[in-house]
This record gives sequence, structure tokens and C-alpha cells, in this order.
Amino acid sequence: MRRIVTLCCVCAALAACVAGPGAGPDALELANLRPWNTVPATAPAALVASFERVCLDGPTDPDRAAAALRAQDYVETRRRPGALTRGFVVDDTRPAVLLGMDGRSCAVAAKARTGQTERIHTMVARRFPTAQAVDPARIGIRTESAWSTGTGLVVLNRVILPGRPSELLLIRIRG
Repeated sequence: MRRIVTLCCVCAALAACVAGPGAGPDALELANLRPWNTVPATAPAALVASFERVCLDGPTDPDRAAAALRAQDYVETRRRPGALTRGFVVDDTRPAVLLGMDGRSCAVAAKARTGQTERIHTMVARRFPTAQAVDPARIGIRTESAWSTGTGLVVLNRVILPGRPSELLLIRIRG
């Protein structure tokens, strides 16, 4: 449960990186990231495809997953002390990615757009035909939908902050 809350909080701070003298290449690249691409407006098909590629079919080892993201032009965001996740962004419309440090969780994040919810529900039914719906209230206050897959959970969270577009967070938690 705490992992889901932590993943949500990380979305709001993904690009909280300021480049200064002696900054490394990641910090310098992040400093040039267009703010609207931190958590971008991603097409429904691209959001689901990224989730499947990274969180369902990608490596579970966080270092191997990070290397795969870097090979796809993603840059790691600055990690806060004690953080349970690593954030990755790319300066286009692909979703932000969050990887759990223990390899058990993975998420993609994007601004909410039309058609995303239906695509996600369809993907869950296709990829996990025996998945059972879980009462969202049992997961967290931002949880809109959740499924027990037999090997863990798939969770759809909505992050709604005052004055900002709502964001969608699709999370995989391995059991």
C-alpha cells in the first residue's frame, strides 16, 4: 500500500532537478526538459503499449529495466534520499516511468486523456483473463480501479492536484 502512495507522490516531483556547475549529463538533459513532457499527454494506445513493454514484459531487475529505458532515450530523474522508486522521463509524449527499487513495482504516468481508461480495462482483460476486480477503496484514496492478477496487482490511480491537469498512474505490483 505504501508503495502505491509513494509512486503517486513521485509523479509530482519527477523533474525537480536543477542543473548547476559540475552537474552530470542527466541533470543537464533534465534541465532542458519541456515542463509539459515531465508527465506528458500520452495517447491511450501509447500509454498501454509502454506499460506492457516496461512493466509487464520488461526485466524485473530494476538495474536491467533502467538500462532498457536509457536505451530508449529515457533519463533518470534526481532521486530523493530514502526514495523507494526511480523515475525516468523522456522529452516527448511517451509516459514517465517509475521503477520500484526492489523490482516488485513499476508504473507509467501521463496526463489523463480521452480513451485511456477503456484501453487500460481492455488490456487488463486481454493480458490477465482471470483477473479479479479489487475494491479500489482497499488500495488507496486515488485508486480508480484495481485488479488482482494472481501474480500481483494492476492498479489505476488518478492524481488530481489543484490547478493542474489530472494525471493517470498505471501501476504493476508483483506479489
